[in-house]
Amino acid sequence: MRLITTKELRTLSIATRHHHLINSRLAILRYADEYGFKGAARRFGLDRKTVRTWHRRWVASGPAGLVPRHPRTRRRRISEEAVRLIEHARRELHFGAMRTRFWLDRVHHIRVAAATIRRVCRDLGYPPIRRTGPRRPRQPLLFSKDHPGDCVQVDVKEVKVAGKKCFQYTALDDCTRYRVLRLYPRKYHGTSLEFLATIRQMLPFPIRKVQVDNGTEFPLAFALAVQEAGIRLRHIKPRRPEQNGKVERSHRIDEEEFWSRATFDEFTSATQALRAWEHQYNHDRFSMALQGLTPAEKLATCLSPLNPSSPPTPCTHTGAAA
Repeated sequence: MRLITTKELRTLSIATRHHHLINSRLAILRYADEYGFKGAARRFGLDRKTVRTWHRRWVASGPAGLVPRHPRTRRRRISEEAVRLIEHARRELHFGAMRTRFWLDRVHHIRVAAATIRRVCRDLGYPPIRRTGPRRPRQPLLFSKDHPGDCVQVDVKEVKVAGKKCFQYTALDDCTRYRVLRLYPRKYHGTSLEFLATIRQMLPFPIRKVQVDNGTEFPLAFALAVQEAGIRLRHIKPRRPEQNGKVERSHRIDEEEFWSRATFDEFTSATQALRAWEHQYNHDRFSMALQGLTPAEKLATCLSPLNPSSPPTPCTHTGAAA
């Protein structure tokens, strides 16, 4: 009993995907010819009846008898409700497999493996989500601060509202990823000072350091205001935006999940929508960098009195993000 070449299997009109399996079963049958069905079953970890069945089919039909007889498409092992939710997450929420897994577990209490989610999306005809964009140099390894307020990264993103330039000011806590977002029609030191007062009021923890780039919107007047508030100020190195990498990454999320999905006819409606998106980001959106927690949940964990790494300084700000 010899192995069969691929050319011979093709002449028998046997699908290519079965060629390796047929020769594997033939090798087991050759072993059974020498050591018996019981010896082959023990050697390859099979049931004796299985080896005997393969031998009977080989004698009756030749190589065609060793083709698997199970149906090519098998019944799903997950419920139709889970499939419907996976499709909703992929089509409406634009979630990838890992974020869908967290969403199903946290919101719907359904546990599905990421590989299964990818298979379901493939079966439904949805291609994998691939982020496209210019190739960038490798970023240095990012570390997170130990306590909320140890470092708040501040940056400005230019957006279009009703065809006019507007500026989204963003403050992001390095430890918890908790954010404050505001929209302004101008970008200059006046709006920067106003935003500084806003984040001091809205962040529910004391700020110990603010980190900004070298933009003209953060001049000497801004630096003096930060120092007067008892907060350290750090400017990142010129042409090194990766040093403010967390807030820069959050701006990409804003573009993909907020600004690219909505258009606004006036500044007021855009401001209100941005405040709603801020609340969704902080309280509803699961962060992969936080192992599936939301920024608000991470913040609650850090500020818990049972957390040994909680900062010893009591919280003096009670405002919450809108």
